[in-house]
Amino acid sequence: MKPDIVEIRPGVYSVLLNGRSYVIHESSSQWIALNAIEWERVVADPRLRATAGTAGASAVRDIKAAMPGKVIRVLAAPGDTVEAGQGLLILEAMKMQNELRSPRAGTVAAVRVVEGTTVASGQVLVTLE
Repeated sequence: MKPDIVEIRPGVYSVLLNGRSYVIHESSSQWIALNAIEWERVVADPRLRATAGTAGASAVRDIKAAMPGKVIRVLAAPGDTVEAGQGLLILEAMKMQNELRSPRAGTVAAVRVVEGTTVASGQVLVTLE
């Protein structure tokens, strides 16, 4: 299915795909934010995808705030085993609540915020092992 993409303002896009809404924040650096999770931009040769596996996702250790906001709810605790896509916390930013999900399976090493905490852009919220 083709996504519906609308540029909200320069470098910020609203994407509807398969009934789900995403907010993407572009930056001039090597990072891009998808629903308040920062991801490293990687330009890869498509011919290598078959052998690449999930190396990019397995490298993500720190889950960071992509924009300033407030932690509404913490969904995971240190020591919890999480699966890829599992919710870690809910961050309210730009009058929207975004569930930050784990980019990979692993164990929560640390949760660096509590409910009600105001966070800055780039602040580490959760660390995975």
